[in-house]
Amino acid sequence: MQRDYKPLQSLVNRTDITNLKKQYPIDDFSMLVRSTFAVVLVVCSLPIFVIAILLSISLGWQYVLGCGLLIIASILICVFSYFKYQNSKWTQYVRLYRFAQVNNLVYRPSLDNPNHNGIIFNIGKCRIVINQLISNSNKIFEIANYTYTVGSGKSEHIEKKGYFMIQLDRNLPHMVLDSKSNNTNLFGISLSNLPVSFKNNQKLSLEGDFDKYFTLYAPKEYKRDALYVFTPDLMSLFIDESNSFDAEIVDNKLYIYSKIPFNMLDESILKRIFKIIDIVGTKIISQTKQYADERVENRVVNVVSEPGRRLKRQVSWLAIAVLIAIFVYYAIKVFINF
Repeated sequence: MQRDYKPLQSLVNRTDITNLKKQYPIDDFSMLVRSTFAVVLVVCSLPIFVIAILLSISLGWQYVLGCGLLIIASILICVFSYFKYQNSKWTQYVRLYRFAQVNNLVYRPSLDNPNHNGIIFNIGKCRIVINQLISNSNKIFEIANYTYTVGSGKSEHIEKKGYFMIQLDRNLPHMVLDSKSNNTNLFGISLSNLPVSFKNNQKLSLEGDFDKYFTLYAPKEYKRDALYVFTPDLMSLFIDESNSFDAEIVDNKLYIYSKIPFNMLDESILKRIFKIIDIVGTKIISQTKQYADERVENRVVNVVSEPGRRLKRQVSWLAIAVLIAIFVYYAIKVFINF
């Protein structure tokens, strides 16, 4: 399918931004932006304020005026940076909105707590989908970036991912493809990039070179079903088109996950995503349109029995390694202080 990518580089003026803001009344000055703005302001201004006090004590109050001007300048720089950031963000929104309009898509700048069942959507807090492109045709798919917060206290941090979703015609057993190319190497050990771990007895080995690129997880009672879905031609498409991404089939959706967010204004990135949707998505829909779980008495019913709906999880080795590292760090610190 031919798509028009020219809107991604189109000129945007203040009127365009104002009109889009009326359509999408987003809170520009969110709590996160407020707190970030306050921290930057304090970091910039506090040292100058301290210097002003020290100079006033040692050299006289006439030097306070100069420091006061520096504080005002730092505040103005922060304010200018904030408005520049907002302008850049809304320029991106306008371009993606235009792109959606000319390509029969629906655009949404942000969405809190998306209604998805994929593994990245059920952990953490402050879950936000950003720059969401949704199909406006019979073939249902969406493309977006996604952020969520994990941890607490000093260890709290924001995770950022890219994903796209393709809706299937049939509900399928829960299956996960863990790409080996984006795993983390720790002391020579390859650790999965996925935010959760699955029990090893759910791993399936497939023919050819597929195991060199992916680790496939499927409920152990559903090995034959997994082989029904992942035929050699579909495996070849995954290797050729999306071997750097993780993938998950859950219920009637295929999710493909990127370790890093997508640059949604990059034509080459969007072209690659649409190619995967058009080729891999079309193939897997065709491959599974007749699927029925033989464990369900009425095969006409589009459901999967309970054992096949979700993979069984286990504690992540990466999480264990991090906990051990933290324990060793504090143990050494206590020992040194002792």
